[in-house]
Amino acid sequence: MIKGLNKGRWTRPTDKSAVYYEFESGKRWGLRVTLYEKHAKVEACQGEKAVWYNAPKRYSTIVSPPTIFEKLRGISFEDKVLAEVENKRKVVAEENGAPTYFTDNMEE
Repeated sequence: MIKGLNKGRWTRPTDKSAVYYEFESGKRWGLRVTLYEKHAKVEACQGEKAVWYNAPKRYSTIVSPPTIFEKLRGISFEDKVLAEVENKRKVVAEENGAPTYFTDNMEE
């Protein structure tokens, strides 16, 4: 599991995958991260059961393991997944109409 994903809940639908859901109560759009053996799928979706087939990159992205060049620069698979999660959180905020969705507000 990825340590930075702790605002939602994890499930294990199969032995070779793990799914993370992050939905704010009362909101229609949320975040789903599916971890497979060698890649991950990060999605902004409407509800936990929503399914995307050939979704636009705005809503769904497949994250592959780091290349040798990325590894040399110190980029890990976890870093790539967390970067894409932040991008999808912005999409979810736009779709829900709340620009501060899932962001830590340190000014309060």
